[in-house]
Amino acid sequence: MVSVVIPLYNKVRHIKRALDSVLAQTYPDFEVIVVNDGSTDGSDKVVEQFTDPRVRLVNQENAGVSAARNRGITEAKGELIAFLDADDEWLPEHLATACRLAAKHPECGAFASSYRVVSSRGGERTPAFDGIPGHPWEGALKNYFRTALTSDPLWTSAVVVRKNAFGVCGCFPAGVRTGEDVDMWCRIALHFPVAFSTTPGAIYHQEAGNRSVLDVDEAICPVVVGTLDAALTAGRLPNGVNAEDLIEYRNKWLIGFATHCLIAGERKLAREFCSRAVSTRKFRSWRWRNLAASCLPSAVLKRLR
Repeated sequence: MVSVVIPLYNKVRHIKRALDSVLAQTYPDFEVIVVNDGSTDGSDKVVEQFTDPRVRLVNQENAGVSAARNRGITEAKGELIAFLDADDEWLPEHLATACRLAAKHPECGAFASSYRVVSSRGGERTPAFDGIPGHPWEGALKNYFRTALTSDPLWTSAVVVRKNAFGVCGCFPAGVRTGEDVDMWCRIALHFPVAFSTTPGAIYHQEAGNRSVLDVDEAICPVVVGTLDAALTAGRLPNGVNAEDLIEYRNKWLIGFATHCLIAGERKLAREFCSRAVSTRKFRSWRWRNLAASCLPSAVLKRLR
C-alpha cells in the first residue's frame, strides 16, 4: 500500500483538485492522509465532503509544512509514502509509475517522475534534466547531484519515498518554512540511489495563490547548504558521486539564494552568497550577473525587480 501525504494550510480553492487527482489514480491500493495544519479558510471542510474511505483528515495546530509532512509520515501505514502539495495535482499513472520503479529498484530510497510546470502566465513546460536519456526512459540515476544541476529530479509533488528511508535520513527539518523539501531530498540522495521516470506524473501549479517563497531571514543559513557542507566535511559521498559534484550543486543553491536576496533588495547578502560560490563553473555567468546587479543603485535595482 502507498500512503499519500497532503499537507494542508489555507488551500480552499485547490484541495479538491488535488484530492480528485489522487482518487483518479490507476493504482488503487493507497490511503490519503490530509494533515490540516490549522487552516482558517475552510479547507478542512472541503476534505470532509469526500466520502471515499481511503481519505483521512488529521487536524493539528499550525506548525508549518515540515511538521505537517512529518505528522503524515508518522500516521502512514504504507511502506511507500507519496507526497502531494494541496495546490498541485497528479496525472493518473503517477502512483503506478512509482510502484513499478520501486519493484524494479529495491536498492533505491526514492522514486520520482518528471512533471509539468504551469507558470503564473498560464504557459506549460516540462523541465530538462542533465544526463537523463530522452523520453521514454526510466531507471536508477547514475549521479543524482549531477543530474540536478539543471532541474532537481526529486520534486515534492512527484516523489515517492520508502518509509524506512526516513529512519535512516531523518524527517523534514522542523521550523524551516522554505527549502525544507530540497534539503530532505538531498539527504535521501546522500544515502540511497534514486530512480526516475521521464513520464510526467504530476503538475506543478506555479500560478496557484499562496505559494511559499524564500524567506530571506532563513536564507542567512540555508538548510540545504548546511547539509551539503556537512557531507563534504565528513567525506560522506554516494557511490559514483565525487566532491566536485556536491560542490557544484551547492554552488547552484548559493547563487539561487543570491538571486532571491536581490529580489528582496538584500544586495549585501546576495554578494556574500556569490562569494561563497566562487568555484562554480557551470553557473559562472549567473554568478557574475548577480554580482553586477548587487552593485546597482537601489533605485535602479528596484526598477529591474
